Amino acid sequence: MRKFFSLIARNVVYLSIFLMMALIVTITAITFRNQNVMKQTNGHVAEAEMVIRNVEDLWTGVMLMDLGVRGYALTKKEGLLAPFNQAIKANPAYIDTLRRVIKKQNLEPEKLEQYIRLSNNYVETCRQMISMVDQDSLTGFVSILEEDRGLALWQSYYAFSSALIAHETQMKAEAQKSYRAAISSNTILQILLFILGVPSLYIIYYKIRKQASSTRTLLLDLEHNNRKYVFDPGTPVVEDHTAIMDSSISNLKKAAAFIDKITKGEYDAGWPGMDAKNTALNQYGLSGTLINMRDQMKRIKEEDENRIWVTEGLTSFTEIIRQYQEDVNGLCDQAVRFITKYMGAQQGGVFLLQEEEDRQYLEMVACYAFDKKKFMEKRVGLGEGLIGQAFLEGSTMFLKQVPQGYTHITSGLGQATPDCVLIVPMRYNEKMEGVVEIAGFHDWKEHERTFVGKATEYMAASLSSVRSTQKMKILLAQMQSQTEELHAQEEEMRQNMEEMAATNEEMKRNEAAYLKNEI
Repeated sequence: MRKFFSLIARNVVYLSIFLMMALIVTITAITFRNQNVMKQTNGHVAEAEMVIRNVEDLWTGVMLMDLGVRGYALTKKEGLLAPFNQAIKANPAYIDTLRRVIKKQNLEPEKLEQYIRLSNNYVETCRQMISMVDQDSLTGFVSILEEDRGLALWQSYYAFSSALIAHETQMKAEAQKSYRAAISSNTILQILLFILGVPSLYIIYYKIRKQASSTRTLLLDLEHNNRKYVFDPGTPVVEDHTAIMDSSISNLKKAAAFIDKITKGEYDAGWPGMDAKNTALNQYGLSGTLINMRDQMKRIKEEDENRIWVTEGLTSFTEIIRQYQEDVNGLCDQAVRFITKYMGAQQGGVFLLQEEEDRQYLEMVACYAFDKKKFMEKRVGLGEGLIGQAFLEGSTMFLKQVPQGYTHITSGLGQATPDCVLIVPMRYNEKMEGVVEIAGFHDWKEHERTFVGKATEYMAASLSSVRSTQKMKILLAQMQSQTEELHAQEEEMRQNMEEMAATNEEMKRNEAAYLKNEI
Protein backbone atom coordinates (compact mmCIF):
# COMPACT_ATOMS: atom_id res chain seq x y z
CA MET A 1 0.00 0.00 0.00
CA ARG A 2 2.84 2.30 0.88
CA LYS A 3 4.49 1.56 -2.45
CA PHE A 4 1.25 2.38 -4.22
CA PHE A 5 1.01 5.84 -2.59
CA SER A 6 4.71 6.38 -3.21
CA LEU A 7 4.18 5.61 -6.91
CA ILE A 8 1.28 8.03 -7.05
CA ALA A 9 3.33 10.74 -5.33
CA ARG A 10 6.17 10.35 -7.79
CA ASN A 11 3.87 10.46 -10.80
CA VAL A 12 1.25 12.89 -9.54
CA VAL A 13 2.06 15.38 -12.32
CA TYR A 14 1.66 12.74 -15.02
CA LEU A 15 -1.52 11.42 -13.42
CA SER A 16 -2.91 14.97 -13.28
CA ILE A 17 -2.01 15.46 -16.90
CA PHE A 18 -3.60 12.12 -17.84
CA LEU A 19 -6.78 12.97 -15.96
CA MET A 20 -6.84 16.45 -17.50
CA MET A 21 -6.32 15.01 -20.98
CA ALA A 22 -9.08 12.43 -20.48
CA LEU A 23 -11.38 15.10 -19.11
CA ILE A 24 -10.47 17.47 -21.92
CA VAL A 25 -11.17 14.81 -24.57
CA THR A 26 -14.52 14.01 -22.99
CA ILE A 27 -15.44 17.64 -22.52
CA THR A 28 -14.26 18.42 -26.04
CA ALA A 29 -16.53 15.79 -27.56
CA ILE A 30 -19.52 16.95 -25.53
CA THR A 31 -18.64 20.59 -26.15
CA PHE A 32 -18.37 19.93 -29.88
CA ARG A 33 -21.84 18.46 -29.83
CA ASN A 34 -23.13 21.40 -27.81
CA GLN A 35 -21.42 23.79 -30.17
CA ASN A 36 -23.25 22.27 -33.11
CA VAL A 37 -26.50 22.65 -31.22
CA MET A 38 -25.64 26.23 -30.26
CA LYS A 39 -24.54 26.96 -33.82
CA GLN A 40 -27.81 25.71 -35.20
CA THR A 41 -29.82 27.60 -32.61
CA ASN A 42 -27.78 30.73 -33.24
CA GLY A 43 -28.46 30.29 -36.94
CA HIS A 44 -32.18 30.00 -36.30
CA VAL A 45 -32.13 33.03 -33.99
CA ALA A 46 -30.11 35.05 -36.49
CA GLU A 47 -32.42 34.02 -39.31
CA ALA A 48 -35.50 34.94 -37.29
CA GLU A 49 -34.02 38.28 -36.29
CA MET A 50 -32.98 38.91 -39.88
CA VAL A 51 -36.50 38.19 -41.13
CA ILE A 52 -38.04 40.46 -38.49
CA ARG A 53 -35.53 43.17 -39.29
CA ASN A 54 -36.16 42.89 -43.04
CA VAL A 55 -39.92 43.04 -42.49
CA GLU A 56 -39.48 46.21 -40.43
CA ASP A 57 -36.99 47.68 -42.92
CA LEU A 58 -39.43 46.96 -45.72
CA TRP A 59 -42.05 49.24 -44.18
CA THR A 60 -39.38 51.73 -43.15
CA GLY A 61 -38.48 51.97 -46.85
CA VAL A 62 -42.10 52.78 -47.64
CA MET A 63 -42.09 55.51 -45.01
CA LEU A 64 -38.86 56.92 -46.41
CA MET A 65 -40.33 56.94 -49.92
CA ASP A 66 -43.38 58.78 -48.68
CA LEU A 67 -41.32 61.31 -46.69
CA GLY A 68 -38.94 61.86 -49.60
CA VAL A 69 -41.79 62.54 -52.04
CA ARG A 70 -43.55 64.89 -49.62
CA GLY A 71 -40.30 66.73 -48.88
CA TYR A 72 -39.59 67.08 -52.60
CA ALA A 73 -43.11 68.41 -53.15
CA LEU A 74 -42.58 71.07 -50.48
CA THR A 75 -39.08 72.23 -51.48
CA LYS A 76 -38.36 70.79 -54.95
CA LYS A 77 -34.87 69.91 -53.75
CA GLU A 78 -33.50 66.87 -55.60
CA GLY A 79 -31.57 65.84 -52.52
CA LEU A 80 -34.80 65.08 -50.63
CA LEU A 81 -35.58 62.31 -53.16
CA ALA A 82 -32.53 60.39 -51.93
CA PRO A 83 -34.62 58.37 -49.39
CA PHE A 84 -37.10 57.51 -52.16
CA ASN A 85 -34.34 56.33 -54.51
CA GLN A 86 -32.56 54.41 -51.73
CA ALA A 87 -35.78 52.64 -50.74
CA ILE A 88 -36.45 51.61 -54.37
CA LYS A 89 -32.93 50.13 -54.56
CA ALA A 90 -33.08 48.43 -51.15
CA ASN A 91 -36.62 46.93 -51.23
CA PRO A 92 -35.83 44.26 -53.87
CA ALA A 93 -33.10 42.83 -51.63
CA TYR A 94 -35.48 42.69 -48.63
CA ILE A 95 -38.16 41.02 -50.75
CA ASP A 96 -35.73 38.44 -52.19
CA THR A 97 -34.57 37.59 -48.66
CA LEU A 98 -38.13 37.17 -47.40
CA ARG A 99 -39.07 34.99 -50.39
CA ARG A 100 -36.07 32.76 -49.80
CA VAL A 101 -36.79 32.35 -46.08
CA ILE A 102 -40.50 31.71 -46.63
CA LYS A 103 -39.64 29.05 -49.18
CA LYS A 104 -37.02 27.53 -46.86
CA GLN A 105 -39.47 27.41 -43.93
CA ASN A 106 -42.36 26.06 -46.11
CA LEU A 107 -44.60 29.06 -45.37
CA GLU A 108 -47.42 30.36 -47.58
CA PRO A 109 -46.14 33.14 -49.89
CA GLU A 110 -49.53 34.53 -51.05
CA LYS A 111 -49.73 37.41 -48.55
CA LEU A 112 -46.19 38.48 -49.31
CA GLU A 113 -46.81 38.41 -53.06
CA GLN A 114 -49.96 40.49 -52.60
CA TYR A 115 -47.95 43.04 -50.65
CA ILE A 116 -45.29 43.09 -53.38
CA ARG A 117 -47.89 43.91 -56.05
CA LEU A 118 -49.36 46.69 -53.94
CA SER A 119 -45.85 47.96 -53.15
CA ASN A 120 -44.98 48.18 -56.85
CA ASN A 121 -48.24 50.05 -57.48
CA TYR A 122 -47.40 52.44 -54.65
CA VAL A 123 -43.96 53.10 -56.18
CA GLU A 124 -45.66 54.02 -59.45
CA THR A 125 -48.01 56.28 -57.49
CA CYS A 126 -45.01 58.05 -55.93
CA ARG A 127 -43.48 58.52 -59.35
CA GLN A 128 -46.74 60.03 -60.56
CA MET A 129 -46.68 62.42 -57.59
CA ILE A 130 -43.06 63.37 -58.41
CA SER A 131 -44.09 63.98 -62.00
CA MET A 132 -46.93 66.24 -60.80
CA VAL A 133 -44.42 68.21 -58.70
CA ASP A 134 -42.06 68.53 -61.69
CA GLN A 135 -44.98 69.86 -63.74
CA ASP A 136 -45.88 72.31 -60.94
CA SER A 137 -49.26 70.62 -60.70
CA LEU A 138 -49.87 70.88 -56.97
CA THR A 139 -53.56 70.14 -57.49
CA GLY A 140 -52.75 66.79 -59.13
CA PHE A 141 -50.28 66.00 -56.39
CA VAL A 142 -52.80 66.74 -53.63
CA SER A 143 -55.47 64.77 -55.51
CA ILE A 144 -53.29 61.64 -55.54
CA LEU A 145 -52.29 62.25 -51.96
CA GLU A 146 -55.91 62.44 -50.83
CA GLU A 147 -56.65 59.04 -52.37
CA ASP A 148 -54.56 57.53 -49.54
CA ARG A 149 -53.34 54.64 -51.64
CA GLY A 150 -50.92 53.69 -48.92
CA LEU A 151 -53.78 52.40 -46.71
CA ALA A 152 -54.23 49.25 -48.76
CA LEU A 153 -50.46 48.77 -48.76
CA TRP A 154 -50.39 49.04 -44.96
CA GLN A 155 -53.23 46.56 -44.57
CA SER A 156 -51.45 44.10 -46.83
CA TYR A 157 -48.19 44.67 -44.97
CA TYR A 158 -49.84 44.14 -41.62
CA ALA A 159 -51.48 40.93 -42.85
CA PHE A 160 -48.29 39.20 -43.92
CA SER A 161 -45.88 40.82 -41.44
CA SER A 162 -47.87 39.99 -38.29
CA ALA A 163 -48.12 36.31 -39.19
CA LEU A 164 -44.50 36.11 -40.32
CA ILE A 165 -43.18 37.90 -37.24
CA ALA A 166 -45.22 35.65 -34.93
CA HIS A 167 -43.81 32.56 -36.66
CA GLU A 168 -40.26 33.83 -36.47
CA THR A 169 -40.68 34.84 -32.82
CA GLN A 170 -41.78 31.31 -31.99
CA MET A 171 -38.80 29.85 -33.86
CA LYS A 172 -36.52 32.20 -32.00
CA ALA A 173 -37.96 31.16 -28.63
CA GLU A 174 -37.47 27.47 -29.41
CA ALA A 175 -33.92 28.08 -30.58
CA GLN A 176 -33.13 30.02 -27.43
CA LYS A 177 -34.48 27.21 -25.33
CA SER A 178 -32.12 24.73 -27.01
CA TYR A 179 -29.32 27.21 -26.60
CA ARG A 180 -29.89 27.49 -22.86
CA ALA A 181 -29.89 23.72 -22.53
CA ALA A 182 -26.53 23.52 -24.28
CA ILE A 183 -25.16 26.25 -22.03
CA SER A 184 -26.31 24.35 -18.94
CA SER A 185 -24.51 21.27 -20.19
CA ASN A 186 -21.37 23.27 -20.75
CA THR A 187 -21.64 24.72 -17.25
CA ILE A 188 -21.60 21.26 -15.69
CA LEU A 189 -18.56 20.37 -17.73
CA GLN A 190 -16.83 23.58 -16.68
CA ILE A 191 -17.46 22.81 -12.99
CA LEU A 192 -15.95 19.37 -13.46
CA LEU A 193 -12.99 20.89 -15.24
CA PHE A 194 -12.54 23.37 -12.40
CA ILE A 195 -12.52 20.66 -9.73
CA LEU A 196 -9.97 18.54 -11.53
CA GLY A 197 -7.89 21.44 -12.89
CA VAL A 198 -6.97 23.23 -9.62
CA PRO A 199 -3.70 21.25 -9.16
CA SER A 200 -2.73 22.06 -12.72
CA LEU A 201 -3.51 25.72 -12.18
CA TYR A 202 -0.86 25.91 -9.49
CA ILE A 203 1.75 24.69 -11.92
CA ILE A 204 0.47 27.15 -14.50
CA TYR A 205 0.58 29.94 -11.91
CA TYR A 206 4.18 29.14 -11.15
CA LYS A 207 5.08 29.27 -14.80
CA ILE A 208 3.17 32.52 -15.25
CA ARG A 209 5.12 34.14 -12.42
CA LYS A 210 8.33 33.07 -14.03
CA GLN A 211 7.14 34.30 -17.40
CA ALA A 212 6.02 37.61 -15.87
CA SER A 213 9.52 38.20 -14.54
CA SER A 214 10.95 37.60 -18.01
CA THR A 215 8.31 39.84 -19.54
CA ARG A 216 9.11 42.64 -17.07
CA THR A 217 12.79 42.45 -18.00
CA LEU A 218 11.89 42.46 -21.68
CA LEU A 219 9.52 45.44 -21.37
CA LEU A 220 12.05 47.47 -19.40
CA ASP A 221 14.60 46.76 -22.08
CA LEU A 222 11.98 47.84 -24.66
CA GLU A 223 11.38 51.11 -22.77
CA HIS A 224 15.10 51.89 -22.55
CA ASN A 225 15.57 51.23 -26.27
CA ASN A 226 12.43 53.24 -27.04
CA ARG A 227 13.86 56.20 -25.17
CA LYS A 228 17.31 55.74 -26.66
CA TYR A 229 16.39 55.29 -30.32
CA VAL A 230 12.97 56.98 -30.70
CA PHE A 231 12.10 59.64 -28.09
CA ASP A 232 13.13 60.26 -24.50
CA PRO A 233 10.74 62.62 -22.67
CA GLY A 234 13.28 63.02 -19.85
CA THR A 235 10.86 61.67 -17.21
CA PRO A 236 11.52 58.77 -14.79
CA VAL A 237 10.84 55.26 -16.12
CA VAL A 238 7.55 53.85 -14.82
CA GLU A 239 7.57 50.06 -14.46
CA ASP A 240 4.05 49.63 -15.77
CA HIS A 241 3.52 47.23 -18.67
CA THR A 242 0.62 49.19 -20.10
CA ALA A 243 2.44 52.51 -19.80
CA ILE A 244 5.54 51.07 -21.49
CA MET A 245 3.53 49.62 -24.38
CA ASP A 246 1.51 52.82 -24.71
CA SER A 247 4.70 54.87 -24.75
CA SER A 248 6.24 52.72 -27.50
CA ILE A 249 3.08 52.81 -29.61
CA SER A 250 2.64 56.53 -28.97
CA ASN A 251 6.18 57.27 -30.14
CA LEU A 252 5.65 55.25 -33.31
CA LYS A 253 2.41 57.14 -33.96
CA LYS A 254 4.19 60.44 -33.36
CA ALA A 255 6.90 59.46 -35.81
CA ALA A 256 4.32 58.42 -38.43
CA ALA A 257 2.30 61.63 -37.96
CA PHE A 258 5.45 63.76 -38.06
CA ILE A 259 6.66 62.10 -41.27
CA ASP A 260 3.19 62.49 -42.81
CA LYS A 261 3.17 66.23 -42.05
CA ILE A 262 6.66 66.66 -43.49
CA THR A 263 5.59 64.73 -46.60
CA LYS A 264 2.68 67.17 -47.02
CA GLY A 265 5.03 70.14 -46.75
CA GLU A 266 4.10 71.19 -43.20
CA TYR A 267 7.64 72.15 -42.21
CA ASP A 268 6.50 73.96 -39.07
CA ALA A 269 5.38 70.67 -37.53
CA GLY A 270 6.87 69.87 -34.14
CA TRP A 271 7.45 66.66 -32.23
CA PRO A 272 4.91 66.48 -29.36
CA GLY A 273 6.67 66.63 -26.02
CA MET A 274 9.97 67.93 -27.37
CA ASP A 275 11.19 70.89 -25.34
CA ALA A 276 14.40 72.63 -24.34
CA LYS A 277 14.96 70.17 -21.46
CA ASN A 278 14.93 66.95 -23.48
CA THR A 279 16.28 68.19 -26.83
CA ALA A 280 19.83 67.12 -25.99
CA LEU A 281 18.61 63.67 -24.91
CA ASN A 282 17.05 63.09 -28.35
CA GLN A 283 19.84 64.52 -30.46
CA TYR A 284 20.79 61.15 -31.96
CA GLY A 285 17.41 59.44 -31.70
CA LEU A 286 14.72 59.06 -34.34
CA SER A 287 12.89 62.18 -33.14
CA GLY A 288 16.03 64.31 -33.29
CA THR A 289 16.95 62.92 -36.71
CA LEU A 290 13.46 63.67 -38.06
CA ILE A 291 13.58 67.21 -36.68
CA ASN A 292 16.98 67.74 -38.33
CA MET A 293 15.52 66.40 -41.58
CA ARG A 294 12.56 68.78 -41.21
CA ASP A 295 14.90 71.73 -40.68
CA GLN A 296 16.96 70.78 -43.74
CA MET A 297 13.86 70.38 -45.92
CA LYS A 298 12.48 73.67 -44.60
CA ARG A 299 15.75 75.39 -45.44
CA ILE A 300 15.76 73.87 -48.94
CA LYS A 301 12.16 74.99 -49.47
CA GLU A 302 12.99 78.52 -48.34
CA GLU A 303 15.99 78.58 -50.66
CA ASP A 304 13.82 77.42 -53.57
CA GLU A 305 11.16 80.02 -52.76
CA ASN A 306 13.82 82.73 -52.49
CA ARG A 307 15.37 81.65 -55.78
CA ILE A 308 11.96 81.71 -57.48
CA TRP A 309 11.25 85.12 -55.95
CA VAL A 310 14.51 86.51 -57.35
CA THR A 311 13.95 84.90 -60.77
CA GLU A 312 10.40 86.23 -61.09
CA GLY A 313 11.52 89.72 -60.02
CA LEU A 314 14.40 89.75 -62.51
CA THR A 315 12.06 88.54 -65.27
CA SER A 316 9.66 91.41 -64.63
CA PHE A 317 12.56 93.85 -64.31
CA THR A 318 14.01 92.67 -67.62
CA GLU A 319 10.69 93.43 -69.28
CA ILE A 320 10.87 96.99 -67.93
CA ILE A 321 14.39 97.35 -69.33
CA ARG A 322 13.22 96.06 -72.71
CA GLN A 323 10.37 98.57 -72.84
CA TYR A 324 12.55 101.55 -71.90
CA GLN A 325 15.86 100.54 -73.44
CA GLU A 326 16.10 103.81 -75.40
CA ASP A 327 14.79 106.15 -72.68
CA VAL A 328 17.19 106.78 -69.79
CA ASN A 329 14.78 108.86 -67.72
CA GLY A 330 11.87 106.48 -68.29
CA LEU A 331 14.07 103.48 -67.49
CA CYS A 332 15.32 104.97 -64.24
CA ASP A 333 11.85 106.09 -63.22
CA GLN A 334 10.18 102.71 -63.85
CA ALA A 335 13.15 100.74 -62.47
CA VAL A 336 13.21 102.54 -59.10
CA ARG A 337 9.44 102.28 -58.91
CA PHE A 338 9.53 98.50 -59.49
CA ILE A 339 12.49 97.83 -57.17
CA THR A 340 10.97 99.88 -54.35
CA LYS A 341 7.64 98.08 -54.54
CA TYR A 342 9.06 94.59 -55.07
CA MET A 343 11.41 95.00 -52.11
CA GLY A 344 8.62 96.30 -49.88
CA ALA A 345 10.60 99.50 -49.37
CA GLN A 346 9.10 102.92 -48.76
CA GLN A 347 11.50 105.08 -50.73
CA GLY A 348 13.99 104.70 -53.55
CA GLY A 349 16.27 106.80 -55.73
CA VAL A 350 18.54 106.43 -58.77
CA PHE A 351 21.77 108.45 -59.03
CA LEU A 352 23.55 108.48 -62.41
CA LEU A 353 27.10 109.51 -63.16
CA GLN A 354 27.18 112.87 -64.94
CA GLU A 355 30.09 114.78 -66.51
CA GLU A 356 30.23 118.56 -66.68
CA GLU A 357 33.42 119.86 -68.29
CA ASP A 358 36.17 118.31 -66.15
CA ARG A 359 33.90 117.58 -63.18
CA GLN A 360 32.08 114.32 -62.43
CA TYR A 361 29.22 113.95 -59.98
CA LEU A 362 26.18 111.80 -59.20
CA GLU A 363 22.78 113.26 -59.95
CA MET A 364 19.42 111.92 -58.75
CA VAL A 365 17.43 111.32 -61.95
CA ALA A 366 14.51 109.39 -60.43
CA CYS A 367 12.94 109.11 -56.99
CA TYR A 368 9.98 107.03 -55.80
CA ALA A 369 8.26 107.19 -52.41
CA PHE A 370 4.91 105.88 -51.11
CA ASP A 371 3.64 105.12 -54.63
CA LYS A 372 4.12 108.81 -55.57
CA LYS A 373 6.69 110.02 -58.04
CA LYS A 374 8.87 112.83 -56.73
CA PHE A 375 11.44 114.71 -58.74
CA MET A 376 14.17 116.15 -56.57
CA GLU A 377 17.26 118.03 -57.66
CA LYS A 378 20.08 116.38 -55.77
CA ARG A 379 23.75 116.16 -56.68
CA VAL A 380 26.34 114.11 -54.83
CA GLY A 381 30.04 114.41 -55.39
CA LEU A 382 32.13 111.29 -55.92
CA GLY A 383 33.22 110.09 -52.50
CA GLU A 384 30.77 112.40 -50.83
CA GLY A 385 28.51 110.77 -48.24
CA LEU A 386 27.49 107.14 -48.28
CA ILE A 387 26.23 107.28 -51.87
CA GLY A 388 29.44 108.80 -53.22
CA GLN A 389 31.53 106.40 -51.12
CA ALA A 390 29.61 103.37 -52.40
CA PHE A 391 30.16 104.58 -55.97
CA LEU A 392 33.90 105.00 -55.54
CA GLU A 393 34.37 101.69 -53.69
CA GLY A 394 31.97 99.84 -55.98
CA SER A 395 30.59 97.91 -53.01
CA THR A 396 27.08 97.48 -51.61
CA MET A 397 26.22 99.17 -48.33
CA PHE A 398 23.46 97.83 -46.07
CA LEU A 399 22.71 99.98 -43.06
CA LYS A 400 20.58 98.63 -40.20
CA GLN A 401 21.31 101.61 -37.99
CA VAL A 402 20.59 104.67 -40.10
CA PRO A 403 22.07 107.94 -38.81
CA GLN A 404 19.42 110.33 -37.57
CA GLY A 405 18.56 112.85 -40.26
CA TYR A 406 20.28 110.86 -43.05
CA THR A 407 16.98 110.62 -44.93
CA HIS A 408 13.30 110.80 -44.10
CA ILE A 409 10.31 108.80 -45.22
CA THR A 410 7.24 110.97 -45.52
CA SER A 411 3.68 109.68 -45.08
CA GLY A 412 0.33 110.97 -43.97
CA LEU A 413 1.45 110.45 -40.39
CA GLY A 414 4.52 112.65 -40.72
CA GLN A 415 8.22 111.96 -41.21
CA ALA A 416 10.29 109.08 -39.87
CA THR A 417 13.87 107.88 -40.21
CA PRO A 418 13.95 104.49 -41.97
CA ASP A 419 15.23 101.41 -40.17
CA CYS A 420 17.29 100.15 -43.08
CA VAL A 421 19.01 101.67 -46.12
CA LEU A 422 20.44 99.66 -49.01
CA ILE A 423 22.89 101.38 -51.39
CA VAL A 424 23.89 99.34 -54.45
CA PRO A 425 26.30 100.63 -57.14
CA MET A 426 25.36 100.00 -60.78
CA ARG A 427 28.36 98.32 -62.39
CA TYR A 428 28.72 96.79 -65.86
CA ASN A 429 32.01 95.49 -67.26
CA GLU A 430 33.91 97.13 -64.39
CA LYS A 431 32.39 100.49 -65.36
CA MET A 432 30.28 102.35 -62.82
CA GLU A 433 27.09 103.92 -64.16
CA GLY A 434 25.54 105.15 -60.92
CA VAL A 435 23.97 104.11 -57.63
CA VAL A 436 20.52 102.84 -56.50
CA GLU A 437 19.40 103.64 -52.97
CA ILE A 438 16.29 102.25 -51.24
CA ALA A 439 15.10 102.90 -47.71
CA GLY A 440 12.38 101.38 -45.57
CA PHE A 441 11.34 99.75 -42.35
CA HIS A 442 12.09 96.21 -43.51
CA ASP A 443 15.23 94.21 -42.71
CA TRP A 444 15.95 92.81 -46.17
CA LYS A 445 17.27 89.28 -46.34
CA GLU A 446 20.28 88.16 -48.32
CA HIS A 447 18.30 86.91 -51.34
CA GLU A 448 16.45 90.25 -51.50
CA ARG A 449 19.73 92.14 -51.52
CA THR A 450 20.99 89.74 -54.19
CA PHE A 451 17.96 90.61 -56.31
CA VAL A 452 18.77 94.34 -56.10
CA GLY A 453 22.40 93.61 -57.02
CA LYS A 454 21.35 91.63 -60.10
CA ALA A 455 18.72 94.21 -61.07
CA THR A 456 21.23 97.07 -60.86
CA GLU A 457 23.68 95.05 -62.96
CA TYR A 458 21.03 94.62 -65.66
CA MET A 459 20.15 98.29 -65.34
CA ALA A 460 23.81 99.33 -65.65
CA ALA A 461 24.17 97.23 -68.81
CA SER A 462 21.09 98.86 -70.30
CA LEU A 463 22.23 102.35 -69.30
CA SER A 464 25.66 101.69 -70.78
CA SER A 465 24.03 100.56 -73.99
CA VAL A 466 21.68 103.56 -74.03
CA ARG A 467 24.50 106.00 -73.38
CA SER A 468 26.65 104.40 -76.07
CA THR A 469 23.74 104.61 -78.46
CA GLN A 470 23.15 108.25 -77.58
CA LYS A 471 26.85 109.05 -78.13
CA MET A 472 26.73 107.27 -81.49
CA LYS A 473 23.62 109.26 -82.40
CA ILE A 474 25.37 112.52 -81.44
CA LEU A 475 28.45 111.60 -83.48
CA LEU A 476 26.25 110.54 -86.38
CA ALA A 477 24.34 113.83 -86.17
CA GLN A 478 27.63 115.74 -86.13
CA MET A 479 28.89 113.81 -89.15
CA GLN A 480 25.62 114.42 -90.99
CA SER A 481 25.84 118.14 -90.13
CA GLN A 482 29.44 118.31 -91.38
CA THR A 483 28.52 116.40 -94.52
CA GLU A 484 25.65 118.77 -95.23
CA GLU A 485 27.95 121.75 -94.62
CA LEU A 486 30.51 120.33 -97.10
CA HIS A 487 27.76 119.77 -99.65
CA ALA A 488 26.66 123.38 -99.20
CA GLN A 489 30.24 124.61 -99.67
CA GLU A 490 30.66 122.47 -102.78
CA GLU A 491 27.42 123.89 -104.20
CA GLU A 492 28.57 127.43 -103.46
CA MET A 493 31.91 126.81 -105.15
CA ARG A 494 30.18 125.30 -108.15
CA GLN A 495 27.96 128.35 -108.45
CA ASN A 496 31.00 130.62 -108.11
CA MET A 497 32.82 128.69 -110.84
CA GLU A 498 29.82 128.97 -113.11
CA GLU A 499 29.62 132.72 -112.47
CA MET A 500 33.36 133.08 -113.15
CA ALA A 501 33.01 131.11 -116.40
CA ALA A 502 30.10 133.33 -117.46
CA THR A 503 32.12 136.45 -116.59
CA ASN A 504 35.12 135.22 -118.65
CA GLU A 505 32.84 134.47 -121.55
CA GLU A 506 31.37 137.97 -121.35
CA MET A 507 34.82 139.51 -121.21
CA LYS A 508 35.89 137.57 -124.26
CA ARG A 509 32.84 138.74 -126.18
CA ASN A 510 33.44 142.37 -125.17
CA GLU A 511 37.10 142.10 -126.12
CA ALA A 512 36.22 140.68 -129.56
CA ALA A 513 33.69 143.44 -130.13
CA TYR A 514 36.20 146.08 -129.11
CA LEU A 515 38.89 144.78 -131.48
CA LYS A 516 36.38 144.68 -134.30
CA ASN A 517 35.42 148.31 -133.79
CA GLU A 518 39.08 149.37 -133.75
CA ILE A 519 39.72 147.82 -137.12
